[in-house]
Amino acid sequence: MSVSLAWQTMDWLRLVRAPLHTDSATAVDQPSPVVGQRLQHLFGASLLSGDAPAPATSMRLTLLGSFVHADPARSSAILSLDGGAARRFGIDSEISDGVRLHAVHADHIELMRNGRRESLAFPRSQSPTHVPETPAPDAVDQLSELEAGNIEQLRERMDALRQQMEASGTLEPETDTPEPPTESE
Repeated sequence: MSVSLAWQTMDWLRLVRAPLHTDSATAVDQPSPVVGQRLQHLFGASLLSGDAPAPATSMRLTLLGSFVHADPARSSAILSLDGGAARRFGIDSEISDGVRLHAVHADHIELMRNGRRESLAFPRSQSPTHVPETPAPDAVDQLSELEAGNIEQLRERMDALRQQMEASGTLEPETDTPEPPTESE
């Protein structure tokens, strides 16, 4: 039995290590790169090639955000169709009839529209806007009120937690602790 197993293992290793043979029928089915180059002159470059930039789309879409992921299949974009509500689309999601999200980049996206690639960039503002270096007084007041509200909420939560811990016995009730002595004492 050992000899048979050794013999079969040798045959299997010989098969695995042998160079891959292609038959003539398979070789005929695969076009050579030279033939592809000759045909490119007749029909032009492929629309799906990633080398040429995609033309801008004529659709009434607005790109509002792009989320580029290290895995391109997990990237997504936020789009608004015809000024409607904003929606988030993942790669290969159907945006409208015959239009799918093809690729997401930091500054633009690529759509696949009826088999053709089109690009959509973030909208450009019509007039340059000046962002003030200091916030408006109303904004400062609103931020101060928000901060004060957050501090008050935090204090209330800490008091509630302290009471809860005292009630469960995990924290001793607060007693008046004497203040630490000063240097003059």
